[in-house]
Amino acid sequence: MEFPQNYFCAEVRDDFEIPAMMKRAWAAELEVLSVIADVCERHHLQYFADYGTLLGAVRHKGFIPWDDDIDICMLREDYMELIRVLPEELPQGFCMAGMYTGEKRLQMAAYVPHLRVMADERMWNINTYMQRFHGFPYQRIGIDIFPMDYVPRDQELSRLQKKIVETGIALLRDWELLQNENILEDKIRVFEKLCGVGIAPDADRQNEIWRIMDAVQALYRREEADEVTNYVFWLNREQLHIPKTAYEKTVYLPFEHIRLPAPCGYDEVLTAEYGDYMVPVRGTADHDYPFYRHMEEDLKREIQRVRLCSIIYGWGLARLSFLFCLCRL
Repeated sequence: MEFPQNYFCAEVRDDFEIPAMMKRAWAAELEVLSVIADVCERHHLQYFADYGTLLGAVRHKGFIPWDDDIDICMLREDYMELIRVLPEELPQGFCMAGMYTGEKRLQMAAYVPHLRVMADERMWNINTYMQRFHGFPYQRIGIDIFPMDYVPRDQELSRLQKKIVETGIALLRDWELLQNENILEDKIRVFEKLCGVGIAPDADRQNEIWRIMDAVQALYRREEADEVTNYVFWLNREQLHIPKTAYEKTVYLPFEHIRLPAPCGYDEVLTAEYGDYMVPVRGTADHDYPFYRHMEEDLKREIQRVRLCSIIYGWGLARLSFLFCLCRL
């Protein structure tokens, strides 16, 4: 992907200073998005900018200056087809993360059901990695993809779905705490009873709970609903039931130097998600900014460690040389 020559310079947007490294992180994420877009195009699947990415496209024609990631969503049927084809379609150096992968290292992308496509740093050498991702040196570059599910017209069924997802997320989020308090098994039995299923004691129970929640969210089809939602975010925001007609057509909005697909009813979507969305509000992100801060701090500590080791090593060599000279006298 080509970027304007001055794209990687630090700049100020909306009175917010964007460091040069954040510009490189944005470019790296757009590279991952281009891989997803290629797969979707080959299989006639539709994705949409969502959450902060959609808001940035509408309000800023690019990233929100104080945002650091890309979020997209897909209607459930396209989402499941993407999961099916990705293992064969992803180019070398990229991988799936989340509950849909069999690799334990990658399953723990989050405790909420969603898919993440990311660069697998184990499959790149440092030079090609830095070149492909525009000099961004840190790991875990990826894009989160969220399913939009159909909300049944039957209110009782909708409430049961919500209760199951709510209980499952609380269980996964508090797993270690519940273990320490010796009540994990009781909480798992409550979840099993609520869902009407049993989870084998020797199974990967966290992953099984993810999968049960995901299956519950995906229960209903388009013809059984008038609205769609992301169940995880709906738990805290009742207004996140969006007419399914908002996603019937696609429009393309400017985003940095490219154009991103957005739902035709993006005004309805953003109003449900943010209210008066054209008024900028900072500090509402659900994660630390920037996302690479802890990796940056780890790198600084490693550099300091290597420097210290070099100093000690150099001092040791000097001392040995001095002793050797003394021995020769």
